[in-house]
Amino acid sequence: MKIVADESVDYGIIDALRKNGYEILAIEDLYKGSADEEVLSISLKESSILITEDKDFGELVYRLKKAHIGIILIRLSGLDPEMKKKIVLKSFSENISEMKNSFSVISYNQTRIRK
Repeated sequence: MKIVADESVDYGIIDALRKNGYEILAIEDLYKGSADEEVLSISLKESSILITEDKDFGELVYRLKKAHIGIILIRLSGLDPEMKKKIVLKSFSENISEMKNSFSVISYNQTRIRK
């Protein structure tokens, strides 16, 4: 499954996901400076789940009812970069199939998945 990573995602997380076999299209590499709606459109075109650290995607999905393949919001600010990678990798390995067509939030203690 291909995953689109918003510019807000720590590049260490992107590298860790790639090293663990996930195909990542990083917005920072190919479409730097794209607006949130454009990033969401790219993830739809790629039939990919979008990972982000930007809460604005929640507004696009819930208030504006924008279509998506799945949004994963990473809420791990203030944590050591190695801890962030470990938490995200664990959440992906345990939940990635459920995250498709859902809005998921990865936080320190849990991953919430809302269909």
